Amino acid sequence: MTQQQFAGRTCTEWNRDWKPLKGGLGQRHADLRGSVGVFRLRLGKEVVYIGCGREYSKGGLMKRLFDFSRESDSGRKHHAGQKIYEHRATLEVDVIVTGTDYSAGVIAQRLKGALLGMKKPAWNVART
Repeated sequence: MTQQQFAGRTCTEWNRDWKPLKGGLGQRHADLRGSVGVFRLRLGKEVVYIGCGREYSKGGLMKRLFDFSRESDSGRKHHAGQKIYEHRATLEVDVIVTGTDYSAGVIAQRLKGALLGMKKPAWNVART
């Protein structure tokens, strides 16, 4: 069976590109401003959430990750956002940057879907 490709790479190939973010959600990560891609949040070795930052013109991954830890409740209006905020000090963060433009945002969204299908992180599952 052939794996779906995103920008000429399979999900397995993309999955090798995770880069840890030192300081996790406790830092602003200005180097990610304008970059889009996917992120995963881990408690220890367990992946608990996979998300993406697609709005390259509004801060990209930097803004999306910061949304989970700032004073405002932006990013915390759903169950997963509340869990992330609650554990923000202990979560480890990894990212895959897919690029810096609209098409990279589309790739990030599709890649996120494929990664969710592979991992099924607990916090991505809708609360019942």
